[in-house]
Amino acid sequence: MTKEKLSQIIKDVNKENEPADGWKKEDKVMTDKEVAASIDLEVSDFSDDGSDIDELRDILEGNT
Repeated sequence: MTKEKLSQIIKDVNKENEPADGWKKEDKVMTDKEVAASIDLEVSDFSDDGSDIDELRDILEGNT
């Protein structure tokens, strides 16, 4: 078994699952920094366990 970097595995999985019309900007998951900035906050303003920033991400992406 050979070792692969996680970043390469992610690229391979994304390529294998690419939609027929390609990836779009809205397919990208927002980073914690992007989520916080969307309401003029910083990541440090959220709880350490990340649950509240994950909930906000779901709301912003319409996954509620």
